[in-house]
Formats: sequence, structure tokens, C-alpha cells
Amino acid sequence: MRCKATGVITVELPTTRGIGKTDKDWERREYVMKVEDIDRKPLKFSMISYDGPILDPPVVGDRITIGFSIEASENKGRWFNDIKAYNVQRRGSEEG
Repeated sequence: MRCKATGVITVELPTTRGIGKTDKDWERREYVMKVEDIDRKPLKFSMISYDGPILDPPVVGDRITIGFSIEASENKGRWFNDIKAYNVQRRGSEEG
């Protein structure tokens, strides 16, 4: 499922880093944003790079539009949803 949302980043969660099977660095950043078109409800999403650090990542206060996919995965009989941003466009900041 592919979707879009526009909002303001309110929280940046801790970054996760590691080395993949091909000896390349990977990085995962997670954020919470208040989405504009659904009563400013929060949405947690992640950005992942399998080829080194994410260049010019968004920061708290940025107004952005993300294209994202919703994926489900199972672990030990429990199911989880993951919202992965594949396109992030800055729209300014909350102050501007």
C-alpha cells in the first residue's frame, strides 16, 4: 500500500546503525509527525538507507510531505505494521 501525508515532525527517535551482509553501512531513522489532514494525529515512520548514512535528514520542526508504504511482518506469532518513507520533501518549518 502506497500513501502520502504532509505534516510537521514533532519527535526524532534514536537512530539505529549497523553493517549489512555486504559490509555496507546502513542507517534507520524514525520520526513522529503530526499529519495535517487528519486532525493533526501523530504518525510514526522510518527512513532507511542501506548504503551509508541518510544525507540531509529532516529535523524536528520541519514541515514535510512523505510518500510511504505500509508493510506488515510477523515475529513469533505477533504481527506488526511498519511505515517506511520512500520519498521525503521539505515544505518549510512550523515557524515559517
